[in-house]
Amino acid sequence: MKAIGQHSVDLAFNQKDVHEITVIRRTHKEWYFTFVVNDPVTKKPETYALLTQRGGLRTWSDPRNLFSFLFDRYGVTAGKFKLIEECSNETHPSPPPPR
Repeated sequence: MKAIGQHSVDLAFNQKDVHEITVIRRTHKEWYFTFVVNDPVTKKPETYALLTQRGGLRTWSDPRNLFSFLFDRYGVTAGKFKLIEECSNETHPSPPPPR
């Protein structure tokens, strides 16, 4: 995965080159998205994510805000979204034992 700035993401969406969006949960309060665009030279699919102005991965604490961002900024109204959870090493509280 490559991370790119807002301007490049805008260009990809405006040129209608994006053909897959994946929403990823890193932690309980950290969500981000990736998207796939075919490389103009090799025609091979490349996966990208959005960077912040400081060079870090752009994340959202609530996935509803992430989906609102995709709708408001790029007009995404329908499509297939995958939900991948990277939280596999987190510990989740165990349910209480039955009585």
